[in-house]
Amino acid sequence: MDAIGGPPATGPVNPFSPTAVARVTEQGTGASTVITAAVRDATDQLDDYLRTGDGAVVALVGDYGTGKTHLAVELLAHARRVTGAAGQAIYLDAPGDTFLSLHRRFLTRLSRDTVRELLTAYLPGPEGLASSTEEVVRRLRADLAEVTTDPAFGTALAMLLDPSTEAAAWDWLSGHPPGPPLIAAGVTPSADVEATAVEAMGVLALLHGRRHDRFVLVLDELDKILTAGGRPGPETMARLQRLLGVFTSAGALLVIAGLPDMLHLLSADVRQRIGPIVRMSALRGEDVRTFIRQTQLRAFGEARLAPFTVETTEYLANLADGVPRRVIRLCYHLFQRAAQAGTPVTHVMVREVVRVQFDLANRQDVAADVRRVLTQDGWSYQRDHLVGSMRDLPVDFWIPLEERNAGCCVLLSESVLKAEEVDDLNRRVVAIRAAVPDSEVILVVVGHLPAEFAAELAGMFSVEPIVHDPQSFAEDLSGSVKALMRRLEQAIGADAMTSVRQRVERIHRQQSNTQRSIEHLSYQLDEIRGELRPAGRLGVVAERHETATGAPPPLPGRVARVFVEAIAALDQLTGFERRLRDAFDPHRVATVGGADGGQALRSLLRSRDVQRAVGTSVVLRRLIEAFREGVEQWYDGHRTNPQPTDLERLDLLCETYDGIAEYLPLFQLDTLSGLAASGAGGEDGTDLAERSRTWSQARSVFDGLGGRVRQLLVAG
Repeated sequence: MDAIGGPPATGPVNPFSPTAVARVTEQGTGASTVITAAVRDATDQLDDYLRTGDGAVVALVGDYGTGKTHLAVELLAHARRVTGAAGQAIYLDAPGDTFLSLHRRFLTRLSRDTVRELLTAYLPGPEGLASSTEEVVRRLRADLAEVTTDPAFGTALAMLLDPSTEAAAWDWLSGHPPGPPLIAAGVTPSADVEATAVEAMGVLALLHGRRHDRFVLVLDELDKILTAGGRPGPETMARLQRLLGVFTSAGALLVIAGLPDMLHLLSADVRQRIGPIVRMSALRGEDVRTFIRQTQLRAFGEARLAPFTVETTEYLANLADGVPRRVIRLCYHLFQRAAQAGTPVTHVMVREVVRVQFDLANRQDVAADVRRVLTQDGWSYQRDHLVGSMRDLPVDFWIPLEERNAGCCVLLSESVLKAEEVDDLNRRVVAIRAAVPDSEVILVVVGHLPAEFAAELAGMFSVEPIVHDPQSFAEDLSGSVKALMRRLEQAIGADAMTSVRQRVERIHRQQSNTQRSIEHLSYQLDEIRGELRPAGRLGVVAERHETATGAPPPLPGRVARVFVEAIAALDQLTGFERRLRDAFDPHRVATVGGADGGQALRSLLRSRDVQRAVGTSVVLRRLIEAFREGVEQWYDGHRTNPQPTDLERLDLLCETYDGIAEYLPLFQLDTLSGLAASGAGGEDGTDLAERSRTWSQARSVFDGLGGRVRQLLVAG
């Protein structure tokens, strides 16, 4: 029997992890494992490989905190228990740069002694190595033909067995140019070090598999390599495809783990080489209870549920969306609170801990977001407006259809987790429509809304309930309000002049708000530009450099090109700068249209959407220029032998750009497509589809610009 009431069974010791980050050890993660569908599927795939030895690639896919690393490490522990050999199962956390770095991590885990031990099986007999080097090389090349046709691997591995050439062979296997002993043996420098590193990993996997029959490699966070320089190009895809191929050919099991976006980054050829895709499972209330009991059994010797209850674990699972990391962290903090209060965990405790620990929006935060959306879209609205009698609660926001007893209201609600709460909301909608028949109602949920309740509420409210998500809330609410207000106008038959007047007034309010937003962004960007300038000696050095040369401090050619391409892509995407220059070109004004040279630009700028998009493009241009200025000044002072603290500052500069760019509404730039196309005069011969591809490519330049700049600067 589980104890479901009372305080914790043991004193102040908290059995739950405060961080819920998987620890990688030879024995596993050291944490409790709940057997979900994902765990069963992945374990079945591993057991199938251990039984048959057929090389394969398995993908573990899930968002942050869903347990990918925990499951990967548990798979390794399972493989070691079955095979009885720790060296046959290896975990690698992928680096955020190149396949060569990945290979070097792989070598570090294997060690030189381990590789030499694997190679001793190729010694033909006791007569000694000197007389049998050719035989060793021949046998190695024959066996390695399954994963590589490069004869250099057989030569280098044979030389690894000779103490006089061992160091030189290991350096070459680590990705360094061949030394004199290898050059004398016919090994030439590689034309593609990255590709050679991938083949080397397959070679070592084959050796390991031949010696022990089975070999498992877990490659965690693969998406870090794929996105190190932005969106992966053909070369990256070719190397990844080769990596999957050599491991399969070597008879090894390669487990790759990453975010769901990883799959969308892969080319079709790479996707075809991946076998089963295991998607991480969300934890249900029953799973949470199993985890709590297992954890307390390990810590206290008793599988009890207290201080949690069945009801609070269901509530906890819902609010955490079943994400394991969230669940574990919540268990830690709730256990602490229950121990301090000397009571079981309550629903109120769960809500408070969720809000504090995950920085979730509360009603006040969401109300502020609603105000921003309505203000930005130019709506006139009232807060806490009373609809009906004094007995009724006021609605959070009322958007009136002017001069009519009609309008749209926005209701805010905490998480909806009980059928009784659904009934209360439905009764409230009925009361609002009874008081104002010509009304529409939007429900915004601050927290969690189960799918079955969402479907039930959608039938009563004007649109499907909107669950607050910082990434999509503004767009969702804006679209819903516009659609419902248009529906109301049509339903009540508003006359044309009234509708036009109301829309003109709303556009005027929007334009005023947009202008204020652009001015505010520009002011903030000026402040950021000042913060990006390093203070003290570095600023003086940069100033002197500019004064002496008349030019900003130089950047390496590849880095400078990245910034030039970004500005060029922005000009190509928007066409605004080009059209603006044309409008004031003296020759063009004199010969093309005189005073009407800027007429087309004026016409386009009458559009509110174009005004917003132009404002975004101007801010983006200034952001890129400020970023380049900060990088130039960093490089002028740290181009040689940058210290760890210097690289940290570079990281901060790059993260600052990416962080700001992430919040710019770059999707608005598509509005300027007509401006860009007309600016080209239609003389380039490109059709609409070709221009669309061009815009998509140009937009991708701005995403991850900080990461690309850092990678190029660090690589030199």
